[in-house]
Amino acid sequence: HWPSASTLVGSVEQTRLPAGEGARHAGAWLDPARRLPGVADGMGRTRRVFRLDAISPSWATVQQVAASLPAVGAKLSPAFPHASVPAGCEAQWTSYRGEVVECVVWWGALVRRSGRSAQVIGSDGRAATVTEADVTAEIPPLPGLDALGHVLYEPDRAVIRAGLTGAVSAEVDGAELDPGVGYVTSERTRELPFARRFVVEDAMPWGVKRLRAHLRDRGVGRVTIKKRGVTVDADQLRRQLHLSGDREATLVITRVAGRQVVLVVRPS
Repeated sequence: HWPSASTLVGSVEQTRLPAGEGARHAGAWLDPARRLPGVADGMGRTRRVFRLDAISPSWATVQQVAASLPAVGAKLSPAFPHASVPAGCEAQWTSYRGEVVECVVWWGALVRRSGRSAQVIGSDGRAATVTEADVTAEIPPLPGLDALGHVLYEPDRAVIRAGLTGAVSAEVDGAELDPGVGYVTSERTRELPFARRFVVEDAMPWGVKRLRAHLRDRGVGRVTIKKRGVTVDADQLRRQLHLSGDREATLVITRVAGRQVVLVVRPS
């Protein structure tokens, strides 16, 4: 589409950006280094950095480039803070097969919708996009375990990273279990390309003895443990449960109304 276009690959420090009329049809893609050269972890891998002031080129330099050209994108860490999204820009968190791989910030002509968004790419290559516009209303979190619905939704990690769990709540007329945990409860059953769905079989306040008795009575010998918003060692918990039996169960350990709970669920 652009037969006269040309590209230049190099470091920011060694690149002379066009100015004036020469910058009118120019753009830039930046991929700041997020590892410290020469600093390795116990596995011999260079250590990854998460602070914006530690990337190279710096966040300040990235913004200077963005201010000088009409179209700029920068690949950043999935831990990119919401408060650092520049005004008028788009910050998009992308996941592939459930794993968040990056956050890209777009400036100028490359902005499709300003604010935060999430792009969820499934194993079949299909993509779904969630934006701030999909969060239609502020829905209060669950007041207590008694208000739990029979369906539980687990938003894709990109949706959670982007702070757009409210889009799932809006789609299913549900509520987040507790602020920030990401899980949404509802009585509605819907297929969502950006959230997994579970049926809630049991729910109880957190307690190892209570949970162990519950699983023993139902012959559960294998469990998948999901946790969010709590500090629980999954391997230690398995040892404490003394599991035996032929059945399988999925445990969701999280918070409801500020209190730690465990939900026994199955994929739907």
